[in-house]
Amino acid sequence: MPTKDVYSLCKESSEVDFCMKNIGSDKRIVAARDFYDIFLIAVSRTQIIVDTGLLVISGEDTRKNYNEPFEKNWVAVCEEKYKIAVNSFQKARVVGEKKSKSLTDRMEMSQLTEAGFEAVLDCQDEWTKILEHEQACPFSYWYHKVRKLVKITRVIVKRLNA
Repeated sequence: MPTKDVYSLCKESSEVDFCMKNIGSDKRIVAARDFYDIFLIAVSRTQIIVDTGLLVISGEDTRKNYNEPFEKNWVAVCEEKYKIAVNSFQKARVVGEKKSKSLTDRMEMSQLTEAGFEAVLDCQDEWTKILEHEQACPFSYWYHKVRKLVKITRVIVKRLNA
């Protein structure tokens, strides 16, 4: 895939620096033949981030740091939501690997990606439901990375549909 095409994609996503760092510098970009290959790079990057987030959420340190009853509930919700996200991004990758030109498959890639993002967003939102809860969501780091990658993925899917 020519660098100018990757840059154009990144520019359209409005996440140029992040996109060039995470997609444009990926070793697989040299072998990418089309936007399906770039979709697979973006989704696999997203999946790695969500997998890592789930490991942290499920980890012992998180359980020690958030051990009040209401905090335990928030952690449990986030753990469940990240499991849903992992599953959604995994399924999107499988559909993308088919490189099908069918509208149904392209729609499914888009819907699964959005479902994964919604699950991560639900975790983020869980921490802001109670007004007096002033602590920022400890999982915001992964949320912001996933949000940016999904913005990029939306542009890729749009180009697949063009």
